[in-house]
Amino acid sequence: MRASLERLSGSIGAGVRLMAVVGGAVLMCLMALTVVAVTLRKFNDPILGTQDLSEAGLIVVVFFAMAYSGWTGGHIAVDLIGNFVSARRLAALDASVRILCGLFFLVVAWQSLAQGLDALEFGDGFNLLDIPHYPFFFVIAFGSLVFALVLVVLGLRSAFGLPEIARRKADE
Repeated sequence: MRASLERLSGSIGAGVRLMAVVGGAVLMCLMALTVVAVTLRKFNDPILGTQDLSEAGLIVVVFFAMAYSGWTGGHIAVDLIGNFVSARRLAALDASVRILCGLFFLVVAWQSLAQGLDALEFGDGFNLLDIPHYPFFFVIAFGSLVFALVLVVLGLRSAFGLPEIARRKADE
């Protein structure tokens, strides 16, 4: 089981890195769009739909970066009970919380997929630009699904006593 978990961890690591690169590229495009939009606004020639493009791009940035941040330990963690419980109980609690949070994000993915299908059926779109909403609900669903997988795998790694990804990288 440990070997399978290590192989799965390698695949997930590569996948979330790719998602982070895509999210970073979209963020760079959003920064360029903002600079151009502000500059053109000074010449009284604004870009139509800048806010719509920014909203759509931020969905990609956030939901593609979320899994990478979780995988590398980039989220904020507050250790309130680490000094009061044994290492074994702390590992069990950590595994339980991560797996429960993974299940929560499975629900988020499922509901986002349902919302995306509704948006596709009803033709929901942005205010100024003729861009439909449904692909972005699918991005939210995909990002949430990958984050759920990350949380479950990290929970299983904790349950089996394998080192955390962020700590393992720092030790190498």
